[in-house]
Amino acid sequence: MGAKTLYDLGETPSLGEVPEKMHAFTVRQDRFGEPTKAWQREVINTPSIGPKDVLVYVMATGINYNNVWAGLGFPVDVIADRQKKGEEEDFHAGGSDAAGIVWAVGEDVSDVKVGDEVVVHSGWWEPEDPWVLSGKDPMLAPSVRIWGYQTNYGSYCQFARAQSHQIKQKPK
Repeated sequence: MGAKTLYDLGETPSLGEVPEKMHAFTVRQDRFGEPTKAWQREVINTPSIGPKDVLVYVMATGINYNNVWAGLGFPVDVIADRQKKGEEEDFHAGGSDAAGIVWAVGEDVSDVKVGDEVVVHSGWWEPEDPWVLSGKDPMLAPSVRIWGYQTNYGSYCQFARAQSHQIKQKPK
């Protein structure tokens, strides 16, 4: 079977095949409010990954207060907050808890490989942050963000984009 542009939910592409589009639960600013109405399934572009990023085919996710807040648009409009940082997307594809399969890795990733079963933690920071590079606690770094709340393409996507340090082997 040849590559497809989009795979239905429950339909798995060949290992390592990254489709152009994916399903995701998203919030848009005109839907802020009751989370059950704010979060809607859409088809969006599958994100590209950087040299230290990993693309995870999501098998399981969770719901937490970050997702409720993102849907409400309060206390932070996460879309406007990211746009202030130069990110252009007019939607939020959140989710801060994931388990899945590594589907693609950036050129500088060496600790996981395509096909690994993994979990993803929600701590996100700039890899070149001087605080982090000096050996200090990255969760206190000026660049720290909550993955899937303050970043896009979280675990409510078929393919979540995370930094390689967020990826941990799933316990057997």
